[in-house]
Amino acid sequence: MLSVSHQAQLQQLRSGDRLKYRGVLWQVKDYSTYADSKGYETTEWLLRSQAGAEYYLLQEFDPQNPERLVHWYLAEEIANPKIFPPDSYNNLAVCLWNDMQGHKTPYRELLALSRCYYFESETQGTYEGKQKDTSRITWDYWDEAHRWNLAIEAWPNGELHVYSTKAVKPEDFYEIQKGGVVNLPSGFPIWEFLGACSLLVGGVLMLIFG
Repeated sequence: MLSVSHQAQLQQLRSGDRLKYRGVLWQVKDYSTYADSKGYETTEWLLRSQAGAEYYLLQEFDPQNPERLVHWYLAEEIANPKIFPPDSYNNLAVCLWNDMQGHKTPYRELLALSRCYYFESETQGTYEGKQKDTSRITWDYWDEAHRWNLAIEAWPNGELHVYSTKAVKPEDFYEIQKGGVVNLPSGFPIWEFLGACSLLVGGVLMLIFG
């Protein structure tokens, strides 16, 4: 029987599920979706390691890119982002929220994380998470090699979130487990194990009740 594909397994992830990436065990802490009026959709899973590191696993459906409709990314939020125009050292992070909510024309080029990024797209749509549905504006930038993405999100509550994102493949993730499920080793004698447990429980009951 064919096994479920990595992509299908990842799409079924929900809070409490676990998976491994580069030898590290990650637990899904949150699940949310995002869509805009043009058919662009993103599914997001917040992953957290035992050490407290956090990443967002993203599945993107982009109808504007017919060559490859579905993309997978891994994003890390940047704390205290420093974002500059190419000809200045003024940190734009302090004014980007106002620029985006005011529908200002996006900057064509930005400098961040020692890389130069170029504007690619703007989306505005509905985000569905644990709390309630809300709307956000996103500016997407890519480096020249199209390997690293800079995503800038402006939320209606005044929050600005900036993410550094790279492309990944579903096959990069493995040992995917549903919450509360422990995978037994291959070839584990499950029936013998259950039988032994039954005999043990029966013996204990006989000792207790004579």
